[in-house]
Amino acid sequence: MEINQREFKLFQKLIHDEFGISLSDKKRALVQARLRKWVKNLKLKNYTELYEYFLNDKSELFLLADAITTNVTSFFRETSQWEYLKSYLFTCKEKKLRIWSSACSSGQEPYTIAIFLKENLKDFNSWDIKILATDLSEEILKKAIKGKYTKKELEGLTKSHLIKYFTKTNDFFRIKKEIKDMIIFKSFNLVTGNYSIFKNRFNLIFCRNVMIYFDKKTQLEVVSNLTKLLHNSSLLLLGHSESITNKVNSLKILSSSIYKKE
Repeated sequence: MEINQREFKLFQKLIHDEFGISLSDKKRALVQARLRKWVKNLKLKNYTELYEYFLNDKSELFLLADAITTNVTSFFRETSQWEYLKSYLFTCKEKKLRIWSSACSSGQEPYTIAIFLKENLKDFNSWDIKILATDLSEEILKKAIKGKYTKKELEGLTKSHLIKYFTKTNDFFRIKKEIKDMIIFKSFNLVTGNYSIFKNRFNLIFCRNVMIYFDKKTQLEVVSNLTKLLHNSSLLLLGHSESITNKVNSLKILSSSIYKKE
């Protein structure tokens, strides 16, 4: 069953309005491929009926976001950023860190942050650390909270990491409680979410490999909102394939993917 141009335009607008995700006309085949199984499983006649299904039950919209986005992530992704962060830790005047993994996907990023801090902070137990991990997909958050991974999903970790921070059960590895307890997982939409709920500012905000889904206007709005939540001299980290083309007040570029609030 093919999605016609009118139906594609309906989903294109819905996805942009709800998630800020910008789909070019070239993505029509992708949208059709990702949504076809729902038309079939729900026994609908066409994509128009699927569109109406989502309009009538907006609690199901996160499933639409799951279908359109690709949750590809790994442990210790963007190697150069972790090297830079080693030197950043020495600049922290207080033994207090507030960190936000704002598009945490299946959890590898926030668990990497926790492991990284455990490995690199002197007198770790004397630090006051809180890590917030959010994603717009409630389904992917369930996986993140479980902290349960296959061997393939653990790429980027050393054997030492596996021994120290994971428990092996059959064919799976589960993150240990000491690491999991460092992280709070919540659902948050970077485009439509209410940023005023954040009462405290952050030292580090990770927003990696999500900007690629937004148009330029939405990118600027999201980055501006994130920047307001940073302490001065704190960092915003994007993916290596992403960059901010429009200047954001008080944000200085340190590298192609690391920005500092001044």
